[in-house]
Amino acid sequence: MVNISITKGLDIPIKGQPEGAVQELPKPQTVALSLKPFEEIKFKLLVKPDDIVKIGQPLALDKDHPERIFASPAGGVIKEIRRGHKRHPTDIVIQLNDTEEYVEAKRLNLSTASREEVLKALLAGGLFANIRQRPFNLLANPKKIPRSIFVKALESAPLTPSAELQVVGHEEDFATGLHALSLLTTGPVHLIYREGSTCKAFTEAHHVTAHTATGPHPIANHSVHIHFIDPIESADAVIWTVTAYDVVAIGHYLRSGQPLLTRIVSIAGPGIIEGRAGFVRARAGHPISALIAGHVPKGYFRYISGDPLTGDKVEADDFLAFYHTAFTVIPENVSREFLHFFRLGVNKFTASGCYVSGHLNHSHRLYDFTTNQHGEPRAFVTGVPYDKVMPMNISTMLLCKAVMAEDFEQADELGLLEVASEDFALPTFVCPSKIEMTTIIKQGLSHYAKEVLH
Repeated sequence: MVNISITKGLDIPIKGQPEGAVQELPKPQTVALSLKPFEEIKFKLLVKPDDIVKIGQPLALDKDHPERIFASPAGGVIKEIRRGHKRHPTDIVIQLNDTEEYVEAKRLNLSTASREEVLKALLAGGLFANIRQRPFNLLANPKKIPRSIFVKALESAPLTPSAELQVVGHEEDFATGLHALSLLTTGPVHLIYREGSTCKAFTEAHHVTAHTATGPHPIANHSVHIHFIDPIESADAVIWTVTAYDVVAIGHYLRSGQPLLTRIVSIAGPGIIEGRAGFVRARAGHPISALIAGHVPKGYFRYISGDPLTGDKVEADDFLAFYHTAFTVIPENVSREFLHFFRLGVNKFTASGCYVSGHLNHSHRLYDFTTNQHGEPRAFVTGVPYDKVMPMNISTMLLCKAVMAEDFEQADELGLLEVASEDFALPTFVCPSKIEMTTIIKQGLSHYAKEVLH
């Protein structure tokens, strides 16, 4: 067992923290299979508007890996297929029937199942969309055997539900999922949970090598775990990553023969009506309009599918994205603050100490964040603020500059293979130059992957 302990990082003290018991939402009229996170995939659509579909029915497949399908999260009628840049499909919208039918799958007995049988079952159920691969943070290639699999059973991003919440009531599914993953790798399945967790599904898990972690965000990022346990040294390495929810979804499918349709989602942020921030049990691809209802007052707000650091801006007629377990609302800044540069900033958060609030003992205070960036993009000034929130042995500024210059040989030496774009969310947040480092790294990984893997 390894205890990963970090001090570099930052827990953002944002208002609107979710709390309380999980609430049940009414069945929505529509849901969507979100394909936005899979920009690198060339899709072949298997349905068209007005087609009748069942839960678990393939709606699209990966042209490069036709065995990898993307399954329907609902039973009903295809209402709309939305497209984005270069007509890349972004959402397959389904109008739900009163009674939804399933595509039944054969249950698998893991005590006698082979790796090929488990692999075939997960591919048929669309579960390979839940498994990512490092380096490059792409969808896992089912034709490659990973040297290890990392399961993160903790969350540290602001306003997201804990991993324990996703597992409660699904302990048997979680255990089944871990067993299945252990059959897919020649090496260990690394389970990382927060130090002090009392969840027996984590602390008493079988078929895994267990580790604990403690520290501020980004302690839950896969890159941090891999960096300290099984570092990536070449582009040929194959490591798979999943979350606790993904493991539950895998186990549920193998045990029941049916996809898991719900997840715990937080509705949170400073834009939520006071006292209404909390947790709900939502459908995969839940409509944003249903999450807004009763939680957001009138006014100008930014809706975010996901957490405020790495989530995607959405509108009321959009849907919760494929991987997201949080819905965040932040007031939209629509006016300039008069003489803001002369104010002491007692009521404003600062990570650098430029406001008075950074020198006061406000360790438990939460702040009203808005979408105001308090500045505009300009050149890099110093890498010191970034290194204070980067727990890995990586020079944040130098790596970003190498990627921007497309010097991937230098970027490789600086640690590009070890990271994903989410690892640069905090450096972007504290950046005095307002540089979107998450976008830089995401594009750099995509370009480098094309050079190395094709």
